Amino acid sequence: MTKKAVLKYWENVRKLTLRVFDLFPPDRFDYRPVDDVRSVAEQFDHILICELYARIGMLTGIWDIAPFSGERDLSRATLREKLYKENKKTLGLLRMLPEGQFIKVYNTPFGFISGEAIIYETIDEEIHHRGNLYTYLRLLEIAPPQMVQNYGELFMED
Repeated sequence: MTKKAVLKYWENVRKLTLRVFDLFPPDRFDYRPVDDVRSVAEQFDHILICELYARIGMLTGIWDIAPFSGERDLSRATLREKLYKENKKTLGLLRMLPEGQFIKVYNTPFGFISGEAIIYETIDEEIHHRGNLYTYLRLLEIAPPQMVQNYGELFMED
């Protein structure tokens, strides 16, 4: 897939993640099905952390989770705004990367990985955690949205 198509796909993935976010009642962001799993807020925060980790790593070559540790604002309003704005920023910055840098191989803590693979991995991570959140919604007796979103027009030529 071209860089443009991959980023368009990620934008679509995030739109659905935000739809899932909006289905959670404000008083249920601390919900976790069992004690040893992330809460709703922590799941969304993890999606954000993974995105920032990939973006910062690709743009600076610094692969460090430390800036994301410690106390974080997991309030509903802050998380929603960050999920939206940071993804817009990530997509904008990645769109400006020359195609060669997008396919460049990066030396990461997980081995040598192309930029394209890093983006796919980050998208997969978001979808994986969104799947967990679908289960949380079901346990709260809330129907999650359909997973298939806009694929008909998503890959049409501009």
